[in-house]
Amino acid sequence: MIYNYNEDYQYDSCVSQGICSVNPRTSSLQEVIILYLKLTSYYALKLYESGIEENDARNIILNTISILVSNYEFSERDFKVITLGFNKIIPSLIKKYEENCKEKNNIPECLKSILKFKQSTDIIKSIQFGEKEFLKKTKALSNDVRDLYKILFVLAKSICINVLDLESFGIKDTIGYVSILKLLNSLNSDDQDIEKLKKFIEEISQTDNSLMQTLQEAKEERYGAQQLCEVSYTTKPGKAVLVVGSNIRELEDILEAFKEKEIDIYTHDDMILANTFPKFHEYKNLKGQYGQGIENCLLDFATFPGPIILTRHSLYNVKHLYRGLLYTTDFATSKGVIPIKNKDFTEVIKAAENAKGFKTGRQCETISIGYDYNGLIEEVKNRAEKYSKIFIIGLGAYTLEQKTYFEKLLNKTPENVLIISLSYCINKENIICLNACFDTYAMTRITEAIAKEISKSITLFIPNCDKHSISQIIYLNQRQNVNIYMGKCTPIMLNPNMMITLKNLFNINSLTSVKKDLDEIIKN
Repeated sequence: MIYNYNEDYQYDSCVSQGICSVNPRTSSLQEVIILYLKLTSYYALKLYESGIEENDARNIILNTISILVSNYEFSERDFKVITLGFNKIIPSLIKKYEENCKEKNNIPECLKSILKFKQSTDIIKSIQFGEKEFLKKTKALSNDVRDLYKILFVLAKSICINVLDLESFGIKDTIGYVSILKLLNSLNSDDQDIEKLKKFIEEISQTDNSLMQTLQEAKEERYGAQQLCEVSYTTKPGKAVLVVGSNIRELEDILEAFKEKEIDIYTHDDMILANTFPKFHEYKNLKGQYGQGIENCLLDFATFPGPIILTRHSLYNVKHLYRGLLYTTDFATSKGVIPIKNKDFTEVIKAAENAKGFKTGRQCETISIGYDYNGLIEEVKNRAEKYSKIFIIGLGAYTLEQKTYFEKLLNKTPENVLIISLSYCINKENIICLNACFDTYAMTRITEAIAKEISKSITLFIPNCDKHSISQIIYLNQRQNVNIYMGKCTPIMLNPNMMITLKNLFNINSLTSVKKDLDEIIKN
């Protein structure tokens, strides 16, 4: 089986410590910030439709959503910084919109808002205010409509990350940004038309997929085409820095800043994918991967003997995490995390030099990650005639429950079904084994290509959720020959009620038992 060397962990700090859940305090403050986002997007969209793009509005909208995609722990100072930013630009946006209407002899269509633009924000009152807004929405909307709006916001987060990541490659995407404005503005209407909302969600997922494709092309243009490679989990004696997250463009900046230093760089979680791009092999101080990923970040961070850089969109609730050597390049910083501004890593370098580093190191096995995309599609096309159906298994978190399910699935699936697995695997004639690791776009890229090339029923199994999963699921679900089964998601990604809505309105199934799921798939 293609598991990480530390696959058999049972301790999951993501769940046990609430690192991947949203606490009521944070949830209430998020409600307040969503009100600011909805109001700002209304006037930003009105101005854009008149040919005026407000860069201040663009920056605060994108950066704020990028915070909300992580399980951000708002301190009073941070919450005030964010809300003061909105309080500063919203009155000027409204004034500019009204002036533009006057110039064109149009009657302004101003949006009523319960927000008060004060120069200070009391966090206790804001929490109470957010709770009231949450309860108001709960009473005003049906369960399905409320969940559809939540799904819309999840899609906004995915689009925002892709737009910001594209900007890090010097690509300014207007279509994605405008789709966010329209999406946020749709939240102002509280429209109860389920079919209309469903159609809008499907359209937004198509925009997001286009952004993912453009981002993949930008990565390969800068770093070379992804390829199969070996990644070490061995640690070596010496000073070290851990880089966390998914934006490999930021990793490049970090490696450039450290390349003349006697300091080793290790990746964590999604950042392992940098190793699949040829360009990163040129950096001698990039040593490999450290730790067990987001599910065990509490232990990983506490045991790493050097500074840790949280790149943008890193999914961590840092109140539970090791403090003192945490740094971030994100828009806002939580308590105990030191901001990095303008790509200046001077303080991180000093911290690494003063930290104890690895004294002896630890020898661990390497793992193979990555795949040959063109070679894979050609192999599937050549073999497909022998099989009646195709199963595609996405990325796994390797929990005991998931391992048990997919081991059974791989063994019990009939031999006339071709299986393409991006994670779990055994050696059988009808199984094509890959290790796409954290490459979430690989699932969409491969599934879509096979669905276009081969007119057979495709069942897509999604063991694990990340910040782009819901968008990808809804996009792929629009293909006639693709059927989707989803595993459990952490609450920050998808709560159980939203899963019911996905089942009822989009016909997306939940994983149950191998026998029941296989019987249903084979029968249909």
